Amino acid sequence: MQASDSTPAAAAAVDEQSLAANTTTTVAGQDAENNNHNEGVGGGGGAEELEAEAEAESEATSAEEREELQQFISELRDKIESKRQLRLENSNFELPGEEHFARLDSNLKKNTAFVKKLKVFTATQLDGLLRELAALNLSKYISEICAALAEAKLKMTDVPAVVTLASRLHRTYADFDVQFLEAWQKALNIKANGEKIGNPSKLRVDLRLFAELVSSGVIQMKPGLAQLGVVLVHLIAQDKDDHSNFSIILSFCRHCGEEYAGLVPQKMQQLASKYGVEVPKSDFLTADKQLNLRTMLKGYFKALCKHVLAEQAELMNMTKNIRRIMECKGEISTEKREKCELMQAGFDKVLASAQSLSELLGEPLPELAKESECCNPGTVIDNMLDSAAFGVLDPWGDEETRAFYTDLPDLRQFLPNFSAPKVDLETLEEPSELTEEAIEANLDAEMDIDDPPSTTSDTGLDVVAPEELTVPAAPASATPPSTEEVKPQKMGNALMELGRQQQQQQPQQNPSQSTSQTQLRQQFDAFLLNLFNCVNKELIDSAAIEFLLNFNTKHQRKKLTRTIFSVQRTRLDILPYLSRFVAIIHLCNTDMAADLAELLRKEFKWHIRKKNQLNIESKLKIVRFIGELVKFGLFKKFDALGCLKMLLRDFQHHQIEMACAFVEVSGVYLYNCRDARLLMNVFLDQMLRMKTATAMDSRHSAQIESVYYLVKPPESSKREATPRPPMHEYIRHLIFEELCKQNVERCIKMLRRIDWQDPETNSYAIKCLSKAYLLRFPLIRCLADLVSGLSSYQPRAVTVVIDNVFEDIRAGLEIHSPRMAQRRIAMAKYLGEMYNYKLVESTHILNTLYSIISLGVSMDQNVVSPLDPPDSLFRLKLACMLLDTCGPYFTSQATRKKLDYFLVFFQHYYWFKKSHPVFSRSENTSDLFPILVDHTYRDCLSSVRPKLKLYKSLEQAKAAIDQLQDKLYPQLKSSSSSSLNCGGNSSNIASQDPALTTISEINELEDNVTDEEDSASSNDQRERQVAGSQEVEPEQANDWTENETEPPLPPPPPPEKSKEDLEFEQMYEKMTTDSYQERLKEPLKATAKDIPVPMTARLQKKSYDQLNGGSSQTSLQISKGTSAVVTHEGAPGAPGINSGPEAQVEGSKSGGGGGTTAVPFVLMVRGHKGGKQQFKSFVAASDSHLAINLKRQEQAIREEKEKVKRLTLNITERIEEEDYQESLLPPQQRNFGHQSYYQKPNKHKFKHQKGAPDADLIFH
Repeated sequence: MQASDSTPAAAAAVDEQSLAANTTTTVAGQDAENNNHNEGVGGGGGAEELEAEAEAESEATSAEEREELQQFISELRDKIESKRQLRLENSNFELPGEEHFARLDSNLKKNTAFVKKLKVFTATQLDGLLRELAALNLSKYISEICAALAEAKLKMTDVPAVVTLASRLHRTYADFDVQFLEAWQKALNIKANGEKIGNPSKLRVDLRLFAELVSSGVIQMKPGLAQLGVVLVHLIAQDKDDHSNFSIILSFCRHCGEEYAGLVPQKMQQLASKYGVEVPKSDFLTADKQLNLRTMLKGYFKALCKHVLAEQAELMNMTKNIRRIMECKGEISTEKREKCELMQAGFDKVLASAQSLSELLGEPLPELAKESECCNPGTVIDNMLDSAAFGVLDPWGDEETRAFYTDLPDLRQFLPNFSAPKVDLETLEEPSELTEEAIEANLDAEMDIDDPPSTTSDTGLDVVAPEELTVPAAPASATPPSTEEVKPQKMGNALMELGRQQQQQQPQQNPSQSTSQTQLRQQFDAFLLNLFNCVNKELIDSAAIEFLLNFNTKHQRKKLTRTIFSVQRTRLDILPYLSRFVAIIHLCNTDMAADLAELLRKEFKWHIRKKNQLNIESKLKIVRFIGELVKFGLFKKFDALGCLKMLLRDFQHHQIEMACAFVEVSGVYLYNCRDARLLMNVFLDQMLRMKTATAMDSRHSAQIESVYYLVKPPESSKREATPRPPMHEYIRHLIFEELCKQNVERCIKMLRRIDWQDPETNSYAIKCLSKAYLLRFPLIRCLADLVSGLSSYQPRAVTVVIDNVFEDIRAGLEIHSPRMAQRRIAMAKYLGEMYNYKLVESTHILNTLYSIISLGVSMDQNVVSPLDPPDSLFRLKLACMLLDTCGPYFTSQATRKKLDYFLVFFQHYYWFKKSHPVFSRSENTSDLFPILVDHTYRDCLSSVRPKLKLYKSLEQAKAAIDQLQDKLYPQLKSSSSSSLNCGGNSSNIASQDPALTTISEINELEDNVTDEEDSASSNDQRERQVAGSQEVEPEQANDWTENETEPPLPPPPPPEKSKEDLEFEQMYEKMTTDSYQERLKEPLKATAKDIPVPMTARLQKKSYDQLNGGSSQTSLQISKGTSAVVTHEGAPGAPGINSGPEAQVEGSKSGGGGGTTAVPFVLMVRGHKGGKQQFKSFVAASDSHLAINLKRQEQAIREEKEKVKRLTLNITERIEEEDYQESLLPPQQRNFGHQSYYQKPNKHKFKHQKGAPDADLIFH
């Protein structure tokens, strides 16, 4: 089966090799012919060599044909032999016995998995499936296996593997072939009701597989052939009208036609008959049965040929209708154009299939109508466009360009002895019809002629002057003045006067003929040297006049042609002037322009045929020169478009740049000429389609788009610019035009004078101050200086400007667009300069830096982030720009530490980008990663931290981040580990361990103290950098951003005290001392904090609402002090809150649970004049301060109790652990003298006092 698959491919490969060999031989013969011609070999010798080469070529072709035929026959013989051997194995075999299946594995899970694998069968799984087949007992799964193989979605390459697997199953299980045939009958069941086949691709593979199974003996021959015949008959019967099944039948004929119908490719039959070789035939079917199938296929082929003719006729009718519509209306609708293109594509597909089937069956195709228009509807439709629909076309665009290319000085009437007819540049001979077919035919004819490469291209002036040139002093009259503005009469009089002066000087010259010729040659060599210095229209016109008057001979014209052709490849600027020079000469002598055009055409063809990637400048010079000559009418438009078509044939590498250069020079001219507009439009669209369909370099894509829209600019409605108010223009003038390093102070003064109270003026000034990207890059610092100067006078406006800068940077991070690159770089620079001028804080800078390397960034290489694609390194440049601008000014200890932390993450981001597969497809990543970005990164870190040790890999950066996280957030690691150990109890970790508390973030006010200690000095006022002064050194810069509040002023000196003040202080101190002594003498009374609530307050009657709500009674605990205690019932002794000296409040929550919205309280009021205390009930909201404070007190009490409880339990556990560890020690090491905590302390035995007791000691 593999041999049959490779036979057409091998034949095609051999055809390509023979074609390449023939082409190489032809080119070699042409080269030999040209070399012989250049060396001067006679005509007779050349004829003999041509005959010898023809004989050698025929012998080579014959050898290749023999080799191709031999390869085909050997492959076909191997295929037939392998198929015969497989049939023999499948027909003569012994089925294994029951003891064999008893030893195999009958596991349900394994057998089911085997069946599932068959449903997604591929050729790579064959070996594994054969091993599983030998180890499993699949007797009960034969039907499932057959259904899985018949329903599997296979490829053509999987067919031989399926045949091998099915053969093994056939030789192992007795009922496999019967059930397999039933499964295929269900799979190949084609309905006879005319419905189209749902999945023709699967049927194409299934039909070939079924035929292979039948020919291999897996399925019995008789029922298998019957089923195969039924399928083919249904396919052919259903395909009489639209022939949608021809791909299925063609595939069957290619792969199985030799076995079932005796089909051999017509080419191989011809070669076999030519060389007398017999083609082997398969013995699977007899000749009679093969004849039946071949007859049926030939009938299908005849119907297909009729269908091809009908399709062609329909396509021709549509083309005629389109032409008629074009003649009537002048335009064609898009719908009709698309319909015509679809019909053309369908016709091409059917025609190709018919040709393939004709090659297999050996039947000729019918002769098609020879109308080229029906095969290229796009060209037909474009050629139908009426030239009147173009409107007014202007190839030049402006009058100056038109004058340069059309207004040439005509000197013929002033030249002596000139009688040549006038040549009109606008009416040069062009072919009668500029069509793509004509250009194609012309290119095919021209490419067969091998033009030798030029020997003078890009050689400078060495060809002009082989010997050393000596430039004599030219006479003053050698170069007459000539300008475009001079009237023809005055120019003619001046030329005639010049001619008379030269005639008067001729008798005075040296009569020696040789001296005169030498002097003339020296003058001409000097003229050639000075010709390339004519860089404007007046100079080149003067040079043309000088040549026509002094050097106009045939020999010198040829020499001049070679010199102009060999202009240096870098002098592209002089090509238009040289073309004008040739055009002026062409008015008098036509041979020079024709020779130059022929040289350029040959040189262009030689470069195209060479197909090397060298001398790009020479190639660009050739195509630009051709483009300039086209605009002067010296190079035919037909030939120029042929050159462009030749470039589009192999549109890659240098040919892209050559085509773009040609279109850039002459594309607008050709597109606006009536006779070349259609073809130029076709070629431009072809260039754009090739750019879209081909993966080419971004530089080439940009060039193609540039020249395309240069020739065909997009139609856009011109929008009239609304004039700005004078105040807006003045603000723009100050910021975008006047602002520079020297006049920042003046711009500040001018902006202070505008009306900041006017909302419109204020908003526009803020808008202009926020657009730093509209300034030149060096002036961004000046803009930050300007905003810093305005901050003291317009703080609100400056705040809005800073907000706009942050928003712009954020928007740039959220929208990944290369068009915003320059804007994002400028805004990052602006933000850094704002920090340098003390307008933003270091915290904001660090937040921006972290956003650059984290916002929208995916650290998973499998997930591509649209905001930060893997191949985009712009965020690295953005972070480096911000660090370069303000990084050296992070001088305080706190800010330097924070910046060091960021640099760790920044290096990790850099290495993540560098190690991505986009930049590490090869072993040496430095070849793929841009070296400019790498240098920018290293220079940035060296300027910010010169002594920083850079990481050398992504693993080092990750390890550094892990160390940093362990250092700053150790609770993360401990909490993760404890959560793994404790499972769901992780929520109680913080309450069980007092050490696991939340880390409090550093307060900015605390940083202020550190910064004030670390900084050498800090000014409370803004110190703006003066224009023209040197930059502050980073080491001397003082970080100010951590001081959000101004430093306190020094305390004023204390005022002097008067005598009255001193006496008052003495009396006050004496009074306080006496009061303190009196209080010491008073006995201390223990105050009872908690007093039981009176029953009268407890047993108050409840309302009906209270009874239904289930609220519990409140309890009171009265304190003897003046302050009241607020507590829940059951939590006595809680700290209280003061409610005033006259009233004390106490209450408790309702017992209804957390759903209550009010808390009942009892108010205790003192009676008048020592009366009894009174109690009044009231309800407070649950979110009131009274209820919230009550909750807080209860929570604090509970936490304190839990803490004491935890400490007590910990102490007990530690004591038990120590006792346990001590019990494990040997008896010799135990400390028996140490007393255990559980042992009672040894109390000293009480000794009674001897004698009578002392009553005073006991009672007092």
